[in-house]
Amino acid sequence: MTRDKVGRRALVVGGLAAAVAGSGVRAAEGGAARKPGVPERGWRFLINEAFTGESNLFVLTARYRPLAEYVSSHVRERPSIAIEPVVNVTRFLEIARAETKPELVFGKSVNQLAKLVRDDGYQPIVRRADPYKAAFIVAKDSPIRTLADASRLKAKVIMPDEMAAATAVARAELRRLGATEVQVVHTRYQEAVAQQITHGFGAVGVVNPTISRKWVQEGGRVLAETQPVVNWSVLASPRMPAPEVAQLRTAMLAMNGQAELMAGVGVKEWASADRNDFLALLDYTKE
Repeated sequence: MTRDKVGRRALVVGGLAAAVAGSGVRAAEGGAARKPGVPERGWRFLINEAFTGESNLFVLTARYRPLAEYVSSHVRERPSIAIEPVVNVTRFLEIARAETKPELVFGKSVNQLAKLVRDDGYQPIVRRADPYKAAFIVAKDSPIRTLADASRLKAKVIMPDEMAAATAVARAELRRLGATEVQVVHTRYQEAVAQQITHGFGAVGVVNPTISRKWVQEGGRVLAETQPVVNWSVLASPRMPAPEVAQLRTAMLAMNGQAELMAGVGVKEWASADRNDFLALLDYTKE
């Protein structure tokens, strides 16, 4: 490859990276045709996969483009939809709470989504049908048999990031059972929690359902689970008219029969989401 070609290629790649990092990618442009006489109305689709998700913005944009195109095709005005993947949860919340709010939000940190519903007026559209439960894991030969044992022994409990949903519901369960004498420490990623329990850096770990299943398959034990709460969800802007929210809910529930589209976002089935689902979660976590 010549020096000129190398230079041009670097310039193109750099420009694409800057575009994604700076403003997201227009997902539905060139998709469904708009009705004659209906002006283009761009929407923003804010995405956050929390602490166990993908961090590459190109990958995230590609992952959610089919969903954005599907949504656009089922909205009367056929809006173009700009996908805005945000890795950092704090930044995700800042953008969601800004004066100019995105039309759609998808997130996996359900305790944080619940605050957007309660405090900022976001309207629930759909949620992942199966509930979310975090698990307390221990090594196979651990002498700890209950959370009460862990509290009595003042055991070291390793939890994910302090803003993670797993952490919020785990603290809620410890509080509910009065098992509050444990020593809680945090590590950023849930995969690291299991690794640290394996190597004896803690007595009890808190992980999501996926890691919990893998832990059991590899011979570990699940000590207890938290109460089930609302799972990954899609929310609509506080300003979105109720008929449009209802239209989107109907369209997204109709996705349940489209296996390839559902697999792309890692959801087996959508269920209708209700504001009370999120309020119940926050009542449990006391956030």
